[in-house]
Amino acid sequence: MTAIMDYEIFKQKVKIKVGLDLGSYKEQQMRRRINQLMQRYNISAYAEFLELLDKDPSILKHFTDYLTINTSQFFRDPAVYQALETELLPNVLKKGEPVKIWSAGCSIGAEPYSIAILLQEKAPGGNWRIMATDFDLSILAKAKAGIYPDNTLSNVPQRFRQRHFTEQDGNFILDERTKSLIQFKQQNLLTDRFEPNCDIILCRNVFIYFTVETQDALITRFTQSLKPDGYFIIGCSEMISDPARFRLRKVRPAIYQKIS
Repeated sequence: MTAIMDYEIFKQKVKIKVGLDLGSYKEQQMRRRINQLMQRYNISAYAEFLELLDKDPSILKHFTDYLTINTSQFFRDPAVYQALETELLPNVLKKGEPVKIWSAGCSIGAEPYSIAILLQEKAPGGNWRIMATDFDLSILAKAKAGIYPDNTLSNVPQRFRQRHFTEQDGNFILDERTKSLIQFKQQNLLTDRFEPNCDIILCRNVFIYFTVETQDALITRFTQSLKPDGYFIIGCSEMISDPARFRLRKVRPAIYQKIS
């Protein structure tokens, strides 16, 4: 059996076992990550690694956590949050309609919580809701706990640190009010239903791991989930080529608006 065939079978087994379609990810990047993990367990063959995943639930969990890359910070890429604070959020709030914001691939929760902090300043008690989804249940549990090391808060303005966080044993604990404003849910972006009628969708630093075909399919679905004139925000290292084919127009780096 060739290495290519071996990996193809491995992908099929992983899809059945954990629900992740590795075929939607950039193969070279994903294979490198998987091979690095296998080396930690002194395993060189995919068949042997599958046997280990079957036998040991803790290693299966480690494998799933390892595949779903989770790095995040509060107010990551300050220019994006500046645009949210001064332009995007005021634009959707001034319509006077219920506002729905979706953080897709929310990781440790820093992104949706950053939005919630801004909205509490802009429209305290307003008619808005924030949804946050991720595939990784263990990372969602960390997000709900709201306890963060100092390095995740490096971009947080001092006024927000003082108002929304309490330092304890070297960590920073988010206040209960802000935590209560986020609706967390597990979601597989490749297979699960998307939220409709969103004013703002953030899916940042996720596309870089997917194939071009999967990226296009996801962008199409995200655009369909936006209200007319709604905003779609991606990572600053990502871009959408020819956004008009998705009924989007670029308004700022990493920020697109649905053409109504």
